[in-house]
Amino acid sequence: MTTTVPGTPPEHQPLTGPAPGWPLVVYFHHVHPKISHYTALSEAAFEQGLQLLLQHFAPYPAADLVTGGPLTQPSRPTVLITFDDGYRDCFDHARPLLRRHSLTAVFFVITDRIGTHSPDPRQSFLTWEECDTLHEEGHIIAAHTRTHPRLDLLTPAAAHEEVTPSLRTIQSRYGHTRGLFAYPYGAVPRTDLIPPGILPFGTVRSRPTAWPAATGPHPIRRTYLPTGHQNIWPALITAWRQQWDDAPAPHQENHP
Repeated sequence: MTTTVPGTPPEHQPLTGPAPGWPLVVYFHHVHPKISHYTALSEAAFEQGLQLLLQHFAPYPAADLVTGGPLTQPSRPTVLITFDDGYRDCFDHARPLLRRHSLTAVFFVITDRIGTHSPDPRQSFLTWEECDTLHEEGHIIAAHTRTHPRLDLLTPAAAHEEVTPSLRTIQSRYGHTRGLFAYPYGAVPRTDLIPPGILPFGTVRSRPTAWPAATGPHPIRRTYLPTGHQNIWPALITAWRQQWDDAPAPHQENHP
């Protein structure tokens, strides 16, 4: 069965899954019945995706990424669910399904847009109170810049002003021992902007760099379940699991 998404450039194809030693990391933007986007799913499709993933991968506990102590490689196939931008529909529609399947996720939020509401769900974002609720339920709130620019198109100084305050805002509110950051659009600038101790996440544009080298400036690869192509999801997920099984056995090297 094919695993190719029609009309999608090779560099954006989701077939390459987990980097050796890492959990499979899957990203979404919206869980909403009416939004059209390559990572926006209806509630029914999102739950279908979770069920298929959990047939092949155990849940990776999101809290393990930000708590104290070394970050240890998973010894079995695991999956980490992530959401980009911090849209409010993820609170309304994704959160109940995550709870139903005993999953915790990472929510990468655009910090200057927190609390922005709009009739257009593509412009309506989580409030800090909703972020706090997610945090209390075991999910992780993480940084995704202040305003979501392409960092590779900014000067180093301007990019720094997007990254550092966003990380600081999340750290001051949630006190994570280890911070997380996702590059908007998966666009990684030439200048390394990520401070030590931060785990940077990319998209399908990132190479699957093996553990433990995937710390700045090499972002952790994430992939996705393509919207409107549920017919290829089983083959994709089977391929991702096979990639995990075929990877070299973990050497139990730890991140600080």
